[in-house]
Amino acid sequence: MKMLVCMFKSHLQTLIIKHQTLPNLNHCLIRPIFRSYSPKRTIDSSEFKISFLKNKCGLSGKHLIRASKCVHFDSSDHRPDSVLELFRNFGFPQPNITRIVSVVPCILQSLKPEKLLKPKLDFLLSMDMSHAMVVRTVTRDPRILARSLNKHLIPTFDQLKDIIGCGPNAVALLKCGPFIFTNTAAMLPNIRFLLRQGIPISQIFKFVSHYSRILCYPHDRFCQVFLMVEGMNFDYSSSHFIHALHALSFHNDSTWESRCLLLRSFGFSNDEVLEVFKKAPLIMCYKENHINKKVEFFLKKLQWTPSRLSCNPKVLCYSLEKRTIPRCSVLQVLVSISSTSKSYNLSTILSIDERKFVRDFVSVYKDELPEVMEAYQGKLKFDEYTFKQKGAVKFLAINY
Repeated sequence: MKMLVCMFKSHLQTLIIKHQTLPNLNHCLIRPIFRSYSPKRTIDSSEFKISFLKNKCGLSGKHLIRASKCVHFDSSDHRPDSVLELFRNFGFPQPNITRIVSVVPCILQSLKPEKLLKPKLDFLLSMDMSHAMVVRTVTRDPRILARSLNKHLIPTFDQLKDIIGCGPNAVALLKCGPFIFTNTAAMLPNIRFLLRQGIPISQIFKFVSHYSRILCYPHDRFCQVFLMVEGMNFDYSSSHFIHALHALSFHNDSTWESRCLLLRSFGFSNDEVLEVFKKAPLIMCYKENHINKKVEFFLKKLQWTPSRLSCNPKVLCYSLEKRTIPRCSVLQVLVSISSTSKSYNLSTILSIDERKFVRDFVSVYKDELPEVMEAYQGKLKFDEYTFKQKGAVKFLAINY
């Protein structure tokens, strides 16, 4: 036996010496063996993955690229198919499935979808949601399915019930904004704060539905903005209150001041600037060049005063090119030919919906006055209003 051991050691030493004297041995013999196998498997796996994400999940462009980097499976892995099958059986249309996978592609790697994903869908159903509502809720924020049922979703719902005071309102709030499930740490303290300040629950619903991003602000910053708006004496039940919170959250102090300076440069007093903000808060969210262009139009083209504009700043919220100028052009044509004896206020005319305006001011005159349609379509160059009437039988009295 000792002799065999000695012979084996001697043979092993000889092999080591030969290997050391042949530096290309590993390159010539060993590496080609692996090259002919591993890379080929990687390419096949990658090609299958891309094909699956594109053809079965409906991904394309940047979503396809991002998802392909997040998931890892090949043709022998049946998990992705079982996930898609679960969604289809529940009632998710293909466009909804595509969105879910694009947001949380890692969901395709769920080991047991029936045990991990379906209970979360069933939990939403148990909250008095219909299948259609669950589909809508998950599609709006697919990250819900990436959260733990027992450690996050259920505790979040219980916390919300405690804050709101009853289950039905908590369910209604989650229907408005499923993002509460995935932004819990930020949103719940801010919702609790609003309720303590006496904000009606109906306003909370609007916050969650339209401005959920504001509720995700750090609590200290959110409280600071709220106190600023409160100091301006907004009505808590007014939509202006919500818009004001959004506008002030949108700006830092320097941006806010630059908007105020811009309005003051047109002759607005500090009180008039505040009046503009209180009656149309979202104006302060516009870019400075947009504000400048609109204010200049009303002050120079229509001869309004800053005081007049501050009394009805809503007219600044309308598109200058798509609504204000075409409508003013139509009215100028009607004024010039004295076509009607009706009296209208310009701000009222700008506020009516498009269908009513076309019916009352364009369609009714288009046969006898082709210029009206041309003015509405922007084919007549608009310069400024002269307010001069042609003819004396009828007139259009417009309060500019």
